[in-house]
Amino acid sequence: MGLLSNYTVFLDETSGKWIVRRHGSVKKSDAFSTQAEAITRAKELANKTGGTVNVKNKEGKVRTTALKSNKKVK
Repeated sequence: MGLLSNYTVFLDETSGKWIVRRHGSVKKSDAFSTQAEAITRAKELANKTGGTVNVKNKEGKVRTTALKSNKKVK
């Protein structure tokens, strides 16, 4: 059985881009101009593994969990 991968969407103040990052990773997965684009990509990634997406506001506080999948990973 594979590991669940959870993702976070947050604003990088330096670049002004919305970042998608897998929990526990120091590298960003993707960077987007809008939060909506970043959420869409994070959902795609999380859906493949059955993980969740946490969306942070501009202040860095989690505002919502965008997806919680019950998909079982083989």
